[in-house]
Amino acid sequence: MEQSANKYAMQNGLIAGVILSLKFLFSTSKNSTLGILAFMLSVSVVVFLFFIAKRFRETHCDNVISYGQSFSYIFRVYFYGAVISSLVVLVFNFLEPEYAAGMLNDVMIIYDRFHIPVEDSTYEMMQNMYKPAPFALLNVFAGVLGGAFWGLILAGFIKKEKSIFE
Repeated sequence: MEQSANKYAMQNGLIAGVILSLKFLFSTSKNSTLGILAFMLSVSVVVFLFFIAKRFRETHCDNVISYGQSFSYIFRVYFYGAVISSLVVLVFNFLEPEYAAGMLNDVMIIYDRFHIPVEDSTYEMMQNMYKPAPFALLNVFAGVLGGAFWGLILAGFIKKEKSIFE
């Protein structure tokens, strides 16, 4: 069953990856309508995770699933989606190198506005982080944290124990 569960998680992770990728692409635009769509996609990822985890429980687990199993499934789906989204981020940053430079510039403006001193070595490190490969890797790491966060919350709603009357 574990092998089919992982296959099912990969299939749903592909869909989650498309949603997360669209969210990223919409959020890169300065258009407020696309920004609203990006926010709606953020919400839809959570709704999608809930319904696919519920469907997984019903179709693969005979309607009985522990908290740990549901957390594991949700985490894997989100992780696979984050990997796919990170590949899109990587390609996007190679095609649009000004995007990361603009983000770094925005961060530096915020630091300046709050009078936070930035040393040259710190600035160099930040420049390296905003290069395509490290930026995509940070996106995977953020996906791991996001998957764990939503997994911990949604698993509580998905878990279902066998009834004592059955």
